[in-house]
Amino acid sequence: MNVFLLSAAALAAVWTLVHGIVGGRQCARPLAADQQLIPVVRETVLLCWHLVTGALALMALFLCLGAFGRTDMALAGILLAAVTAGIGIAVPPLRGVSYGVLPQGWLFVPVVLLAAWGLWG
Repeated sequence: MNVFLLSAAALAAVWTLVHGIVGGRQCARPLAADQQLIPVVRETVLLCWHLVTGALALMALFLCLGAFGRTDMALAGILLAAVTAGIGIAVPPLRGVSYGVLPQGWLFVPVVLLAAWGLWG
């Protein structure tokens, strides 16, 4: 068992729960209740929120499988974490908002580092 990959998986699972619980309360519920948005916009964004939930759960699963010897799954988990971190770090400045508003990308940097250390360290 690879402790670094297992740690990355555990951290990814924590972020999945944070996304589901905190993000559900702060973002998904108010969005779902917002009748000012046209339905196609509201429902598309809610769909994206659920897709992210699934991707985060897969990230944790892939990294966990990697911890038990599936290097192909570990690589898939690292790639998901790296893309999540990269997009999350790039978007706030591109949108003109602070990381105080959108800090999420930074949460995945330790996941990438732990997983990379576990796979290649």
